[in-house]
Amino acid sequence: MSLAARLLLAFGLVAIIATAFVGLTLREASREIIEGDFAERIDAAHAGVRQQLAWEADALRDLLPPLCRHDTFVDKAHVELERAKGDPDAMEPGSRIALQRLVPSQAKALRLDELSLVAGDGSVLAAEDAARIGARDPRLAELIQAPGGAPRLRPAKAGGEPSLEVHCALSNHGVTIGLVGSRRIGPVLARIGEAYHVRLTAARQGELAPRSSESEVVRVLHFTEIPGLDVVASVPRDPLRQALARLDRAIALTGATVLAIAVAMAVVLARSLSRPLVALARETREVMSGAPRRVEGRGGREIADLAAAFNATIDELAAMRKRLAATERIAARREVARQIAHEIKNPLAPIRAAVETLRRLRQRDDPAFDDYFAEATSTVLNEVHRIANIVTEFTQFARLPPPNLTPIDLVAVARGVVTLHAAPASGEATSGAGSTSGAGSTSGAGAPSPRVELVADPIPEVSADRDQLIQVLTNLVQNGLDAASAVRRDPRVSVTIGPLPNDRVRIVVRDNGPGVAEEMVSRLFEPYATSKDKGTGLGLAIAQRIVFEHGGEITYRKAKKGGAVFEIWLPVAGPPLLEKPLGDTTVRPRPPDAPRS
Repeated sequence: MSLAARLLLAFGLVAIIATAFVGLTLREASREIIEGDFAERIDAAHAGVRQQLAWEADALRDLLPPLCRHDTFVDKAHVELERAKGDPDAMEPGSRIALQRLVPSQAKALRLDELSLVAGDGSVLAAEDAARIGARDPRLAELIQAPGGAPRLRPAKAGGEPSLEVHCALSNHGVTIGLVGSRRIGPVLARIGEAYHVRLTAARQGELAPRSSESEVVRVLHFTEIPGLDVVASVPRDPLRQALARLDRAIALTGATVLAIAVAMAVVLARSLSRPLVALARETREVMSGAPRRVEGRGGREIADLAAAFNATIDELAAMRKRLAATERIAARREVARQIAHEIKNPLAPIRAAVETLRRLRQRDDPAFDDYFAEATSTVLNEVHRIANIVTEFTQFARLPPPNLTPIDLVAVARGVVTLHAAPASGEATSGAGSTSGAGSTSGAGAPSPRVELVADPIPEVSADRDQLIQVLTNLVQNGLDAASAVRRDPRVSVTIGPLPNDRVRIVVRDNGPGVAEEMVSRLFEPYATSKDKGTGLGLAIAQRIVFEHGGEITYRKAKKGGAVFEIWLPVAGPPLLEKPLGDTTVRPRPPDAPRS
């Protein structure tokens, strides 16, 4: 993932997480505040209702007793009822009509919702509601017999509502008459509830108290001033939901704004950070693919420090490369001297033996001198010629020119080498199946299959010396054919080319021969190390030197099914960090990260 993508992701996550955290915290705090406001409003309504009901109770307590004690129409009604011997039906009609007109006006003057003039047996003599006149209510008869005092709660009738009820009575000469008045609690609750935006309703006796739900907050209020009175206070949650909805929209809008700002900042920051890094990486790649040179760090102290560290590393690597080259040249001279001494020492032995034999024969004037002279001089000349060949080959090895790097099509180069070696040699066995992947293959029944096959994946052009790579491939292919032909009637060599990570390509040469003997593996790339009867042992040494001077590696391993596998990997851009190739080579171990097929 690129630096810009990481910054965008980091800033975006920070913006989202911060907005979500702040938004959720603010939302929960707002919910608690609004819920607390509901509770405060209910508490205020509770206090208001208690205060109002206390005031109503005090007012009602002292409202009717003065009427029973001093009011004219109560006294007149008592006299009329006493004249009728306590029988309401025996009262004069005119008196009853007068009372029926007087009581409603008295109820209105006293601001009572209900006012009844009641006889001792519970008969309603007059009332503000004409429908109740003449009715007999045992509850009223019992009520006026009780002493007056504080208002009491009158439960709601069917379809009605509870009221505060007070009474007074006048008893004289065995006749009792009383006034019963009441005020509904509903208007008081409505007035207080409207003031505090709380819905207040009197609870009905025997019904379960409602509970809070998602739609409203409910609380049952108890009033000790009026025994039995419970009021249900409820506040709808619609304002809460609407407030939270508005808050959610505000949080979403704020989050989107913050996210947009964070993304914009991330883009700007990513560009300011990545631009010098990209430039430094480009310069670094140019350094790695060309001559070592210093890079410039732009964009901040850290980038400048990185560039300085890279430059110091490049300088150290260049110095190290020079020291290594000098060390390798010394080691190479020692190795060449050792190999030349070893190779020249072998032919010197027969030369010495031939010369010493000639001298002995000559000293004795042996008649066999003339016969042995031709044989001895022939031996000396052959061994001298062998020494000359050794010197010539080592001279060629030491004077191997540096690679002339040009962009080449490596697959086309390999195809040319494969085509050259693909046709079977005379006398070799052939098979009836044609190759499907090799250069120079033929098809059709009875057609010979190629001895060498090529399998290639698409790769970019490689900066390399065309002639030297042909020399390497030719040596490996010919060695594979020679080794396989020694033990098989159908020698086969396959060449595989494909890409590798980090801008590299791989060449794998396999054969179906016996493979390299175990005792030869450690000396495989040394000059004059060979297991052939005829051969100098310089082919693989030259191949290794060419590969090394191209900045690559060559390794050997034994195939799982038998045979030898030589693997080469080369950098696409050519040898790195070299102004010119080194003039010598040594045997190098296989790197730990070298790719395997």
